Amino acid sequence: MLHQTAIKASEGHRSFGKLLKRVYRSDEHLIVERDGFPVAVLMSYQEYQKLLRERAVAAHRDMVRELGEQAERQGLTEEELMAQLEETKREVYRKTYGQDAS
Repeated sequence: MLHQTAIKASEGHRSFGKLLKRVYRSDEHLIVERDGFPVAVLMSYQEYQKLLRERAVAAHRDMVRELGEQAERQGLTEEELMAQLEETKREVYRKTYGQDAS
């Protein structure tokens, strides 16, 4: 279970090394506050990577859903859509490298 703790920025300044060890050894997120307002989060690198992966998966899912909706609006079959995507890939390759992909 994720544990969040608010800390003052001044505490972070004084105890940064200890706080780094704290988040490294646990899944705790430290919410750094300045004048009572949250301004940053200190978390382990592993937790950060997990967050990035989750965001990438969500963005991919949204893109695929949008692509499917656009294809449906245009009345394209899956095969027609895949053929268009393949042609677009070839075009991008030609524009980028000046030749056809083999």
